[in-house]
Amino acid sequence: MSQDTKEKILRAAEAVFHENGLRGARTTLIAEKAGISRTMLHYYYRTKTALFQEVAQNSLGHFIRHAQQLFENGHGLRVLIEQMVDILCDVLEEKPGIPSFIVNILNESPEMLTGLAFVKEEGIPALFDQLLEEARKEKEITAEISGEGLLLNIYGLCAIPYLTAPLIQFKTGRTNAEMIGFLKERRTMIKAFVWNGIRGNQN
Repeated sequence: MSQDTKEKILRAAEAVFHENGLRGARTTLIAEKAGISRTMLHYYYRTKTALFQEVAQNSLGHFIRHAQQLFENGHGLRVLIEQMVDILCDVLEEKPGIPSFIVNILNESPEMLTGLAFVKEEGIPALFDQLLEEARKEKEITAEISGEGLLLNIYGLCAIPYLTAPLIQFKTGRTNAEMIGFLKERRTMIKAFVWNGIRGNQN
């Protein structure tokens, strides 16, 4: 199996799946984008579902792996939140189709998303739970929020602007460059918003 051919297939499949979801994607289009025949595509991936699962694993697992590594660095909660926002926004900037890709999965076949290995093993909410408890003991924060709740806040604040970017750009008339700048500027706001939200009213 040629690694170069496989990478071409995965790049093409990612573009097609991100835009069309599983049901709307055609293997013929994936093969055309990869510059190979449909027969060769089926040699590497016997089913569209198998190809879709690998694309999902690559697209979403990239963030999970990097996020898990953050907890190994021994940083405090605030620094970790800021780094988590940066990593997630970096991934979304590189692959802006991921939010709509996830929405497509949830609408079409949510069991496929929950069945992916990295989702079962991520463990990030539990790691956040530990840091949140430590921060409360040290009087750094006052909010009674779970690791799951904190992670959902970060996901939502980071992902929604990329999901709605075409609408925002259309309504505001921003150029592509201005839109990129707008999304980058939001990082600082998100970090402050999340931290201030869990820090609470402290003198």
